[in-house]
Amino acid sequence: MAWITTILGTTGLYFYIHDYNIDQNDFQTQRAAVQSRLSLSLPHGIWQLDDENVRLALDSELSWPSVIAINVKGESGLNLGRTRDANGNLRDMLPNEQPKVDDTLSIPIIYQGKEHLGTATVYLSHDALRAREDQHLITIFAQIILLDGLIFFIMSFNLQRFIFQPLSKLQLALNTAIRAPDASGAQITHLADDEIGGIVNGFNRIVARTAADLVKRTAAEAVAREEKEKAQQAYSQLMATQETLVEAEKMASLGSLVAGVAHEINTPVGITLTAASHLGTATSHITGKLDSGNIKKSDFQSYLETAQECCELILANSERAANLIHSFKQVAVDQTSEARRSFHLHDYLNEVITSLKPRFKHTKVAIDIQCEEDILLDSYPGALAQVLTNLVVNALIHGYESGEIAGTIVIEAHRSDAQHVSMTISDSGKGISPENLGRVFEPFFTTRRGSGGSGLGLNIVYNIVRQRLGGNIEVHSEVGQGTRFTLDMPCIAPTVQHKENVA
Repeated sequence: MAWITTILGTTGLYFYIHDYNIDQNDFQTQRAAVQSRLSLSLPHGIWQLDDENVRLALDSELSWPSVIAINVKGESGLNLGRTRDANGNLRDMLPNEQPKVDDTLSIPIIYQGKEHLGTATVYLSHDALRAREDQHLITIFAQIILLDGLIFFIMSFNLQRFIFQPLSKLQLALNTAIRAPDASGAQITHLADDEIGGIVNGFNRIVARTAADLVKRTAAEAVAREEKEKAQQAYSQLMATQETLVEAEKMASLGSLVAGVAHEINTPVGITLTAASHLGTATSHITGKLDSGNIKKSDFQSYLETAQECCELILANSERAANLIHSFKQVAVDQTSEARRSFHLHDYLNEVITSLKPRFKHTKVAIDIQCEEDILLDSYPGALAQVLTNLVVNALIHGYESGEIAGTIVIEAHRSDAQHVSMTISDSGKGISPENLGRVFEPFFTTRRGSGGSGLGLNIVYNIVRQRLGGNIEVHSEVGQGTRFTLDMPCIAPTVQHKENVA
């Protein structure tokens, strides 16, 4: 009904506007005609001072309903006007009478094209025009309402007869079918050989097919429930296995760190022991000479030189071993305790890289740290150390073929804003192929499956950065152009509950 009313309304509006424009044009045409006729008929009567002839000319123009009154004022003092009263009768206008009109037309009276005799003022009203337009609008509304009512009646009658009554019968049959004990008894009796009857036949065929599929579906649902339970058990086992492998990966990383640092400490400790032993031997020798009274000044000076060299060796190598032990102790404690504390990023990066130097000692790969010195973090240093260790070792193994290719791993860190730090770990190694770039953070994905790779290193990094450090990590790489990992993390990490406290 809405679209029918819209069409009728649009059509009626079009004709109304069309007729309105015609009426306006007719009004302007009549207005011009009145001006033309009065310009021709009035000059002779006024020149002859024939008031009766002037009245007849004015009365003839008052036959147009839009003309309410006409007043003629001459140069010689003539003041003659005609108007129409409320009953439609014509009468003379009073000397100072001013009709209420919508428009006035002033016509100069010129006799024989040169003598100005006066002015005729025509008082025009649009009431007749508006009345005709209102009548036209009412007619359009009446037509729309009548047509809407007729169409509504016809549609209601047809819908009731051909749609609603058959649907009511079909609804009754469907309710009967719903109360049937099983699908096999849900057949509907054919109602009539029409469109609704076709729907009923289709429904009966669907019921028959549904009854045949119901048993299969029930059995399939039972199998699906069983498979779902098995899948849930397998998923639980997979998650437990993954957690075990993650912990094993962490311990393996820490074990590799311990082995590397222990091997690195052997050198300064061995030099320290050798220097101390040599100093002890020299001391025993000089003591023997002192006891026998055969000591010389040259022997004492030689001993002092030996003692000084040994002390310098002992001191230098002891400090080197102490630095290694301090870096290893701090990093190892952080990785095992998972404690939160405040630390300077620049110093901590150097400590972590110091603990990794044994891994890089016999390779062609150097590590360059470029970090602002005033960055203070309130975060989890152990988690950050594990992220940094995994990324640097990953670059060594995959980017530089375990150090067989020369290159540099660059670690850059700076403030991205007052509350965040941006850190990049980039290398100039082999890079990552496009088909593998989107999978590097997936668990158990590795390109070195047969070479000891577990596929958990970067997945651990991703989870630590997102969950523990509260940041984001992205990877960009091109084959032959190297790889760049970009970390964005807050200076104050979000509080993370330990597993034992989550219940």
